[in-house]
Amino acid sequence: MTDPVRQSMLARMGIQSWQLRRPALLGNATVAEASITTSQQVIPQATRPTGKLWLLAQTLPAATLLEDICQLLAIGTDEVSLLHSPPEAQWLQQEQPPLLWLTTADPRWPDALVCPIAPCSSEKRALWQQLQPHLAAHTA
Repeated sequence: MTDPVRQSMLARMGIQSWQLRRPALLGNATVAEASITTSQQVIPQATRPTGKLWLLAQTLPAATLLEDICQLLAIGTDEVSLLHSPPEAQWLQQEQPPLLWLTTADPRWPDALVCPIAPCSSEKRALWQQLQPHLAAHTA
């Protein structure tokens, strides 16, 4: 069975899984090739997300909150990447690392924004305070 991410990428390209197995199904492949095809599972390397703001959450926040934050950071809402698992450390070690938004504090990323997806007014004020240094950097 193939990896779900690989399978979806191949499906978007118009290549179905049966097409990849077709030589083995038709008997054109040797027994060794067929066993490698069926027993070898490809483990894809995690690809680095794009965007200038990475949100580690299950869903995006309300559109108005996301638009306000993006406007303050001078980025577009299309430059926000939703992460479902923590980012790899090397992804954040770049010349222009993206800004990371977490829903709960994590000591591994002390510079990350910390705010729930549906914040109350005090959590919005705390987010505003966290954004102040970034706002000053954009205006300087």
